[in-house]
Amino acid sequence: MNIAVLISGTGTNLKALIDAENRGEFKSKISLIIADRDAKGLIHGYNANIDSFVIKDDDKLLDKLRDYSIDFIVLAGYLKKVPEEIVNNYENRIINIHPSLLPKYGGKGFYGMAVHEAVFKNKEKLSGATVHYVNNKLDDGDIVLQRKVDISKAKSPYEIRDMVLEIEHKILKDAIKKIEEENL
Repeated sequence: MNIAVLISGTGTNLKALIDAENRGEFKSKISLIIADRDAKGLIHGYNANIDSFVIKDDDKLLDKLRDYSIDFIVLAGYLKKVPEEIVNNYENRIINIHPSLLPKYGGKGFYGMAVHEAVFKNKEKLSGATVHYVNNKLDDGDIVLQRKVDISKAKSPYEIRDMVLEIEHKILKDAIKKIEEENL
């Protein structure tokens, strides 16, 4: 698969994917990185010689995906809602990493630290990460993979974030490999 990775922040999941690709942990190629803002994570693309752009306009985003013959999109900390036209053009070819065990703590307002704060406040004993297909509803698509972590001893939302992020870095590459195997 020819992959575009979309980011909004520091790009730690992007970096984990680039490293996994370099180690041959999946066959797909990351050909394009797009951020919806001047994201710190773009540095990972530059360092890996992967074409990287800041694109805020939805029409330009679709054009860039087409220009690079992208056939699969990975949302790795991309905070903007993917436009309906792109979701429809890439049906069942967009995945997202979410820092909770969906369907819990998903949907509007549940991203980043907001998820971990809610999990901590509700005294959950387990959290984790979910990779799911993207559709036109937030955090609603079919689950590709989900992994849990015991957070019962976490003393803050920040500890939960760190434990979940460790899972995210592994599960995202595993999801790509699983999708590759299912599409052989």
